[in-house]
Amino acid sequence: MIAFKNNRPLLQTGHCVISDYDAGWLESVLQQAADSAGVKLPFREEIARAILLYLEEKCPLHAVPLDYLFQRIARMLRQAGLPLIADHLRLQTPPVVIDLRALAEQSPLPLFFYSELEQHLAQLRRMGLTTYEFAGIESCSKLLGDRQRLCPTQRRMLDELNAFLHTHQQLAG
Repeated sequence: MIAFKNNRPLLQTGHCVISDYDAGWLESVLQQAADSAGVKLPFREEIARAILLYLEEKCPLHAVPLDYLFQRIARMLRQAGLPLIADHLRLQTPPVVIDLRALAEQSPLPLFFYSELEQHLAQLRRMGLTTYEFAGIESCSKLLGDRQRLCPTQRRMLDELNAFLHTHQQLAG
């Protein structure tokens, strides 16, 4: 196995330091800004790769405050002739993956599960992490519905879980 050193600086937000971010995250941030501005974003992948290249090879800092990074990205977009996109750039953290199945295994009763998930999300928000990806949604709904396969009870539990997650993603964003 070959391992490559990641030369990217850490991102700081609140009391958190983030090391796991990539071009996909930067592309989505740029695309959201373009969508909010109502304009097309040319060369999205190239811009994201250029930002990562700067961070990996030219950035002298070992840790970069997230708001500072977004200020620099906005300045670069303005210099590149994309001021509308720069004006609509929204500060956001790379997504944090939350394993719902593992949480459901710890708290298999829906009442306790939802309470535990709400506390976990509140703790992440207090630390400055506002973007989430949820893993294991379907298997979590099976555990919460005490089912092994797809059935109406499991579907109802899945719908309830999706509604809860959608509500909390809107609160975070």
